[in-house]
Amino acid sequence: MNKNKKIYLLIILVLLLTLPLFVSNLYYLHIINLVGIYTLVTIGLNILSGYTGQTSMGQAGFFAVGTYVTSLMMMNFDLPFFLALLIGVILTSIFGLIISIPAMKLSGPYLVLATVGFGEIVRLVLLNWTPVTKGAAGLTGIPFPEIFGLQIKTEKQFYYFIIIFVILGIYIAGRIAKSKIGRTFSAIREDDLAAEAMGVNVAGYKTAAFVISAMFAGLAGGLFGTFSGVTSPDSFTFDDSISFLCMSVIGGNKTIIGAVVGAFVLTVLSEALRVFQGTRLIIYGFILIFTVIYMPNGLVGIIENLKSKILMKKENKSME
Repeated sequence: MNKNKKIYLLIILVLLLTLPLFVSNLYYLHIINLVGIYTLVTIGLNILSGYTGQTSMGQAGFFAVGTYVTSLMMMNFDLPFFLALLIGVILTSIFGLIISIPAMKLSGPYLVLATVGFGEIVRLVLLNWTPVTKGAAGLTGIPFPEIFGLQIKTEKQFYYFIIIFVILGIYIAGRIAKSKIGRTFSAIREDDLAAEAMGVNVAGYKTAAFVISAMFAGLAGGLFGTFSGVTSPDSFTFDDSISFLCMSVIGGNKTIIGAVVGAFVLTVLSEALRVFQGTRLIIYGFILIFTVIYMPNGLVGIIENLKSKILMKKENKSME
């Protein structure tokens, strides 16, 4: 890592740590906390779709499993948050493994339909398994997490709590992307038949991508349940899966930082469009089409292109 990158990272870290000092409005801080949670979901989706080329429209299903399992472990068995979260992430990963099995034989629209079906099955189970999930009424009174006896319950406390997970998630995903696994994911995305001809275990890597994607969604779900304090099947609909997909595409699904950008833009936009709740998905659709046609690499891709042009101009001037 060069000196400039270290300086940029240090500036970003300082800004993140001091942000609550400048944001006194609790509503704005609440939105920022949601951005952090959705960033984790989108990171997992970027690894799945951006790096391996597998489209999933059932991410809300994994998100729901993580939320409900973590919350129920805390409520019914009085488990500490981190143990409940671990169980939630593990079970969500198992669901990712299960859904990856039929996904190995599907591609294109058929894979999309399979993931949509998974998301709807999860929602219907949550809606109808009333003795456990409380059905449409959902779960209320989800306990707050505790660290060394300190209960995390205010927006500011949750900000620092969530940001730790986001930073760790970005770091881990970044390491995966730059490792042999990440390079193999990219090779599979470009041409899975060519990758298989080179001796790559395509099925195994695609399965790993689904599991990793589910893990991130399960982690985000565990945080979401204890952060919101209440949850219901209405929080994990097909609309939410579309929102996560939009976050991935608009931010730039071939980069990890694109997840942060996409989650921020779509979460803020969603709040701004509350008055157009009935037409929100139509607006998302137009944004998605525009992004795919005119910004295939998302907002991060535009930033990278501008950065490259500025560097080229500087080099040309120095040569003159």
